[in-house]
Amino acid sequence: MEKVQIVGTTGNLYEVVIGLVPRCTCPDSQKGNQCKHIIYVLHNVLKVTGHLEYQLAFLSSELREIFANAPINTHDDATKENESGKRRPIEGDCPICFMEFEPETEEIVWCKAACGNNIHKACFGRWAATQQSNGVRCVICRSAWEVDAPMQQLLANGIVNDEGYVNVADQFGLSGERTIRPITIHGLVDGTLGTTVN
Repeated sequence: MEKVQIVGTTGNLYEVVIGLVPRCTCPDSQKGNQCKHIIYVLHNVLKVTGHLEYQLAFLSSELREIFANAPINTHDDATKENESGKRRPIEGDCPICFMEFEPETEEIVWCKAACGNNIHKACFGRWAATQQSNGVRCVICRSAWEVDAPMQQLLANGIVNDEGYVNVADQFGLSGERTIRPITIHGLVDGTLGTTVN
């Protein structure tokens, strides 16, 4: 069994548990529905094969397969900056300002969610400020932006909302408003799925 903390589109912090019967603390899952957060973790975090993505329950052998083939070590909470091997070398130009990177004098952030591309921290901050209504995404690959804040800091700065969830929308540049934003998955558009930040 593996637990993943995930921030929903409204900034609420949910816990997804991938086990024999996957579950999530979001309202949809609590009502007995298959939720987008479980699908997101299976598809984007654990990179499960297509026939396992939408299952409501797993056999023990399927769970072993999922965790054995996961691109990340699901038993290792240490996520040091370059351990994943995803970060691209800091060279060339920033994709926002097109100025050359100078790592000795500038802070540089990178897309930990997917592409590994580097961006000036100041440039990314300006970009993120313009994206709050849509959720902050990578400038290059459009993946939801992963934030470096440790879980304890997120929880300490979060606000418990009327629904009883810790809300961290401000820390992720999200509006906190519940919206439905259609996304394309496997060529189908499903307006019931929203974007999430992992």
